[in-house]
Amino acid sequence: MNEARNAPADDTTTHRIAWAVARARAALWWERVWPPLHNVAIVVALYVGLGWVGLWSFLPVWLSLPATLAFIAAAVWLARPMARVRWPARAEGLSRVERASGLSHHPLTALDDRLFSTEATPETQALWQLHRRRARAALAGLRAGLPEPQAFRGDPWGLRAVAAMLLLVGFFVAEGERWQRLSPLGMAGAAVPAVPLRIDAWITPPAYTGRAPVFLTGATASLRDRTGAISVPEGSELTVRALGAPDVEVALVTAAAVAGGARSALAAEPGDAAGALRFAERLEASADLEIRDGGKVVETWQIAVEPDEAPTIRLLNDPEEQLSGAVKFTYLAEDDNGIVAADAEISPVRPRVPDSTTRPRPLVEAPAFPLSLPAGERHSGTGETIRDLTSHPFAGSEVEILLNARDHAGQTGQSPPHRFTLPQRRFAKPLARAVVEQRRNLALDANAQVRVVDAFDALMLAPEVFDDGAKTYLGMKFVRGLLVRARTDDSLRELVDLMWELALTIEDGDLSVAEKALRDAQEALRKALEEGAPEEEIARLTQELREALKDYLQALAEQMRQQSPQAMQPMDPNARTMRPQDLQNMLDKIEELARTGSRDAARELLAQMQQMLENLQAGRPQRMPEGMSQEMMEALNQLGEMIQRQQQLMDETSRADRQNGEREGEQRLGQGQDGEDQAQQGGDGQMSPEELAEALKQLQQGQGELGEQLQKLLDQMAQNGMTQNEPLGRAGEEMGNARDSLGKGQTGEAVGQQGNALDALRQGAQGLAEQMLGQGQGMAGRPGGPRDEDPLGRPRRTDGPDFGDRVKVPDEIDVQRARRILEELRRRFSDPGRPPLELDYLERLLRRY
Repeated sequence: MNEARNAPADDTTTHRIAWAVARARAALWWERVWPPLHNVAIVVALYVGLGWVGLWSFLPVWLSLPATLAFIAAAVWLARPMARVRWPARAEGLSRVERASGLSHHPLTALDDRLFSTEATPETQALWQLHRRRARAALAGLRAGLPEPQAFRGDPWGLRAVAAMLLLVGFFVAEGERWQRLSPLGMAGAAVPAVPLRIDAWITPPAYTGRAPVFLTGATASLRDRTGAISVPEGSELTVRALGAPDVEVALVTAAAVAGGARSALAAEPGDAAGALRFAERLEASADLEIRDGGKVVETWQIAVEPDEAPTIRLLNDPEEQLSGAVKFTYLAEDDNGIVAADAEISPVRPRVPDSTTRPRPLVEAPAFPLSLPAGERHSGTGETIRDLTSHPFAGSEVEILLNARDHAGQTGQSPPHRFTLPQRRFAKPLARAVVEQRRNLALDANAQVRVVDAFDALMLAPEVFDDGAKTYLGMKFVRGLLVRARTDDSLRELVDLMWELALTIEDGDLSVAEKALRDAQEALRKALEEGAPEEEIARLTQELREALKDYLQALAEQMRQQSPQAMQPMDPNARTMRPQDLQNMLDKIEELARTGSRDAARELLAQMQQMLENLQAGRPQRMPEGMSQEMMEALNQLGEMIQRQQQLMDETSRADRQNGEREGEQRLGQGQDGEDQAQQGGDGQMSPEELAEALKQLQQGQGELGEQLQKLLDQMAQNGMTQNEPLGRAGEEMGNARDSLGKGQTGEAVGQQGNALDALRQGAQGLAEQMLGQGQGMAGRPGGPRDEDPLGRPRRTDGPDFGDRVKVPDEIDVQRARRILEELRRRFSDPGRPPLELDYLERLLRRY
């Protein structure tokens, strides 16, 4: 009974409990061992990962050894808790199994229990057996549970992730050298395998050429013919990068070096990677690129450098004087890679000064100004610049102009010198002309200061004569005072500008000041657009130009209101009208183009606007010189009458010459007639000798009177201050010769001389008309221009004198052309297949023929 009560559980239950307890004890042991082992593994992984990525290979021995010892010490220190770990007891295993299995009342412990008393009653034995059966029944789901070491609590900084990354990367980096890289002495003691030689070479052209880099190595280089030379622009940057070759040498060998000259070796610089070398050189001439490693040629290329030619610039036309007095320069600027700047320099053509003469002391420098670059990305081609130089003292004198152009490489090209006369402003008021003349004398020679003061004193003797008001007199008095007090050249230079402003005020009032402000605003905006100024600067300059334009138009309107119509030149009826709103719209468009990035288009539109303003200034009514308009008109009218009278005299002389020729022919043939026959012939229209002599006498007298009338007109024109008219003087000489020929009875020679006089009269009248209207003042001042013809090209009837040059006699080519047109019209009219409407039209055209 006692053995039955104390018998152990059956073998199956015992085996299951033992297995569960063993697993539980193993899990408990792992939970105690893994945390310190985890920390040691992190240290080891960090060491191995750093070694595989090459840290111990790059560090010197004196530094890698202490680092290795530090890693070992850290691993030993972290492994200390492992020495205290013991195998868990059975009771600890049973307790873990019960917790993992969720058993209550300790059933495993109950199976190991024994009855305390050796003598038990049947009731007690029955209760004990029931208790054991219930304990065995509770062991159906016995579990030991998985280990839960929670090692991450010992790595709060997450070094395990860093170690894992280093192991993963280093595993592939150190392929074939994994064991060698783990030792800090292994790589230093053994011969490190050489890094394979790698060479990267490329040529970068200058950015302004817009060309792509040329790669000498790599995949793209294999597609190029290695036998041919590589063409690159001058100034390109050669770059060579060598890896794994400490003794590499890069050199450029020119043709001179091949013939015995020195090779140009490139200096080496540290590269962007360990063991890499970098070579860089600017290519200026063709050469062979050689790369040597230890004296052995590794790579070679032939490089042909395209020379960067200097820019060229030249005038396409002679400087063209604009109607407003400004000068338009049209030029051709070219360069293979584009132009960055262009300017013009003007120098005077000075006559030789004798040594005894005092050398002049000019106050102003020769004018120099920038030129507008041609449109386009490269700024190469035809360009135009309009510049108002009428305010410079050189205006009106012969000068030389040089155009300069500069490219991106800093090279400069210069045009051949060109001589021309710098246009000057025409002043209608005598006082303004006098002030400008004294200003010119002072600007060209500061030694003339005293003479200029004397001239101002003379001009101010009778200010009421000029009828310019107190403002002009006070201005001249102020300038005269500054002239007297000026002691330095700087003071005189300020006076030169002040005298110009005074002359403009005398001539046009406030209009010239507004015109100057308008030109300055245009130039500032053009320069900003050309230099790529910020958007805010463009907007500000556009607004300043808008205000300057408004002031100029107001001043122009005020001047036109103050001038009388009798003192104004007529305006061209064919001229186009322009509203202020049109100019404002152009300014808005310029600002919009600049804001959207279309700077070239904005510059082009600004140039068009400047040309329109030049035409506006030229197209406005011009003031006639005071006291000369009436005299010139009278002179023109008299010349018109003289031309008609000379034409009549020439016709009469021609008829007399024909009759004189017929009579001389009859006398030579001996076919004279008696008096009655002569009387009869005279009655038929032929003059007798007496009548012919009387007619020649009257022609001689009429030709003499016409010559005297022309001479009186020339004397009167000289008294009125008009310039000498050479054609009119030549006409007077021809008239005198014709008078003498008529007195000698030489009618043939007289007709030719009268014809010469008639042509000279027409030329003189034409020159006088141009002088009155102002040379270059537009179509309004050109007789025979479009305004003098109707829409069909026929001359209009005008109020001015008729110079006899309006009708053109058709030549042979015109007659043939008209005949061909008439034959074509008749051919088409004879075609019955044409529409009736066209046939009616052709009939009307042919009806007059």
